[in-house]
Amino acid sequence: MIKKVLLTLVLIGFSNLYSQEVFIKTGKNSTEFNFSSPNNNPEISYRTGSGGFYEIGYLFNFENEKLTYSVGLTYNEWNASASYLDNSYTWETNYLGIQHTGSYQLYTSTDLEVEVVAGVNTATIIRGDQFINTSYFDIKNSEEFSGIVVQPLLGASLKYFVFEEISLSLGYNFSKVYNLSNSTDEKLILNNSQFQFGLHIPI
Repeated sequence: MIKKVLLTLVLIGFSNLYSQEVFIKTGKNSTEFNFSSPNNNPEISYRTGSGGFYEIGYLFNFENEKLTYSVGLTYNEWNASASYLDNSYTWETNYLGIQHTGSYQLYTSTDLEVEVVAGVNTATIIRGDQFINTSYFDIKNSEEFSGIVVQPLLGASLKYFVFEEISLSLGYNFSKVYNLSNSTDEKLILNNSQFQFGLHIPI
């Protein structure tokens, strides 16, 4: 009975959606690592690191044309560095995830749209490297990085219609990344700023 009710609600929700476009986005992440542990060293100086961002997805338009919903497959590089005394630290991590976002149009014209965006990305690490001076460590299975991470995000996007069938977008998102699988006393939160460029094709 419960399954039938849930299926009905899903079908009702999607009956108000109209397929609109596929999109490809790429850009840059600027990431700051925020470690906390019982043995935290306040003298370690953390620095932001840059990495790539890639997404391919599908966007739906609601009956209310100001509202859209999109789902995409994402690949994020979240990197950072730090130093303490004569030691230098570098982290390079790659995450694969599924991102759900909703947007609302603040302004629209024949060739331009301005939107605010909110969403969440659920991801898992597929590669993790840590360098301490010249030593290398694989951190893909470290509890601070492994398992499921959740990335709530807020941002804005500007879309320009180059042709009737093609549009380009520029966007910015701010997000925090939390590891839901980490049960240790050592916690890691990522603060991320993302600048992106997109290609959109109606279908």
